[in-house]
Amino acid sequence: MSNTFIIAQKEWKDIIRSKTFIYILILLAILTLISLIVSILVFNSQLTEYNNAATQLQQQGRDVGLPPQLYPLNLLRGTVDYIEIIGAMLGILLGYLCIAKERNTKALKLLLTRPITKGEIVRGKILGNTLFILSLMTIMAVFIVFLFALISGLFLSNSELFKIFLFIIISTVYVLIFFMLSFFLSLKQKNLTRALITCFIIWLVIVLILPQIGDTMDPDNQVPGGLFKSMNVDKPTEKLIMSRFGTYETIRNGIEESSITKHYERAVFAIFGIKSIYNGKSLSFTLLDTISNYYWILGFLILGLYIDYIYLSKTKIYLSG
Repeated sequence: MSNTFIIAQKEWKDIIRSKTFIYILILLAILTLISLIVSILVFNSQLTEYNNAATQLQQQGRDVGLPPQLYPLNLLRGTVDYIEIIGAMLGILLGYLCIAKERNTKALKLLLTRPITKGEIVRGKILGNTLFILSLMTIMAVFIVFLFALISGLFLSNSELFKIFLFIIISTVYVLIFFMLSFFLSLKQKNLTRALITCFIIWLVIVLILPQIGDTMDPDNQVPGGLFKSMNVDKPTEKLIMSRFGTYETIRNGIEESSITKHYERAVFAIFGIKSIYNGKSLSFTLLDTISNYYWILGFLILGLYIDYIYLSKTKIYLSG
C-alpha cells in the first residue's frame, strides 16, 4: 500500500503544479456565482410580481393567496447542470492527462522496472485523482455556502448543510466515473488522440443525447410547468392515463436510466428540492424515494473500479506513446 500512496501523492502534486486545479476552480466559481445571482434575481422578480398582484387583490377585497416560498437549495439548479456537463469533461481530461504525460515521457515503463505492480499504479492514480476531485467539490461547496450568506443573507440550516455534504459525495463519484472511463481507454488504446475522441463521443451520448431523448419523449415536458398540471389533472388521474402507455413509458425510462448523468441529476434534484415534490419532505423520505438512482450510481462506480483495476492489472496496457 505504501507504493499506492506514493503514486497518489505524486498524482496530486502533478495536478496542482499543472494549475489545472486553479483554472477549473475559477471556472466553476464564476459559473456558480452567475447561476446564483440569476436565480436570486428571478425569485425577487416573482416576489415583486406577487406583491403587486396582492396589493391589487386586497384593494378589490379578494383572497391574496400564499407568497412564493424560497427554498435556498432550489437556487443551485444551474450549479448542478454545470457539474453534469463540465464535471464529466473534467473527469475525462484528468483520466487522459494522467496517462498522456506518463506515456510521452515513458515514465510508466520506468515505473514497472521498479518493484511495483500495475495494480499499485492503477490504485495510486485512482486514489490521487479521487482526492483531487473531492477537494475540488469541497471547496466549491464552501464557496456556495459563502455566496448564500454574502449575496442573499441566507444562512443554511444544519439539514441543508448536510444536503450540501451529500452533494459533495455524489458529485465526486459522478466525476470519478468519467475519470475511470478515460483512464481505461487511455491505457488500452495505443493512439491517445483516438482514446480522447472516443471518451468525448461517449460523453456526448451519456451526458447530452440520452437525457435529452428521455426528456423529449416525456409528454409532461411538452408544456412549460407540466402538461398535466396545465390541464388541472390530479396525480391519480395522471397515473391512470400513463398506465395506458406502459410499454412506451418503460422504453422512455430505460433510455434515461442508461445514462449516469440522469441518475446523478435525479438524486441531486431530489436532495436540493429542485424537483418540487420533495420540498418540505424529510431527507429520509427523499433518499428512500430515489434509492434506485443511488444503486445505479454505485453500480457504475463498481463497474469502473472493476474494469480499471481488475482488468487492467491482468491484461496488456500501452506503456509508451
